[in-house]
Amino acid sequence: MLFWIAMTVACGETSPDTLVDELRVIASVATPPEVNPQTPFTFESYLSNPEEDEVETLTWVCTNLGDGCLEAQGRGTNVHQWTTTDAAAQWERELAVSTTIAPLLIEAGSLTVTQVWTLACTTGTCPIISEMGDSDGQADLPEVVQTKLANPTEWLSDLPLEGVSIAYQLITTSLTDEPHENPTIVPAGDPPTEIEKGETFTLTFDVDGDFTEQAQLYSYISAGGFMNLNTFVSAGDSVTVEGTSPESGESVQIWMVITDGYGGIGVWTDTLSLV
Repeated sequence: MLFWIAMTVACGETSPDTLVDELRVIASVATPPEVNPQTPFTFESYLSNPEEDEVETLTWVCTNLGDGCLEAQGRGTNVHQWTTTDAAAQWERELAVSTTIAPLLIEAGSLTVTQVWTLACTTGTCPIISEMGDSDGQADLPEVVQTKLANPTEWLSDLPLEGVSIAYQLITTSLTDEPHENPTIVPAGDPPTEIEKGETFTLTFDVDGDFTEQAQLYSYISAGGFMNLNTFVSAGDSVTVEGTSPESGESVQIWMVITDGYGGIGVWTDTLSLV
């Protein structure tokens, strides 16, 4: 693997895994990443939608202790819907974990059994979104939807491959007053606003936080590519990534995603003009 990476960089080739030219949920950030089930948290997602189709999204919280999602019944802060046509969308919503697990945390200290699912579909592609109905946020979900949300792995694989993106994130729950915080990623100096077509370029970022040895920076771009998908990082590092811009087009969207190894995530994204 190390030899293949060295050869790829030497030849100036980019990693195809860094190219995002389809509908995809790039990343989601829970704030804080360590959640108290008695307190709502914010959840922000980043979406690639290069065709600028109308996309419907469905987000739901699922704490499964063996009998399906505890949060599957109600709407409120357990389930969220949103629609966009933006090419590079990001949206934030307030969610909450079922308070049912709070007594378990007194003994366990913390649990990592809660998933937050995000489903993005071009309009009309995913039946569950139309099955949600038009009830207001206080009404119970239709029974067919409750059943599906309680056991998402039983039906998600039946969705079409095109026009659909599915992502989930594991959330740690605890009763601590000092939860873990997300890592930070900021450009080192003034980031470029434009890059030349068909040329190599570099971007440098300062990263910080409470990292494990598995902390990594992931690089994604809407056209062209980066030399490597992921780079291991340490707290306080300045990290430089190298990419190649496309030969044509007006702009590219770049997403840099840092994971700290504890469940915390940070995202930097921007649109760079092509000249």
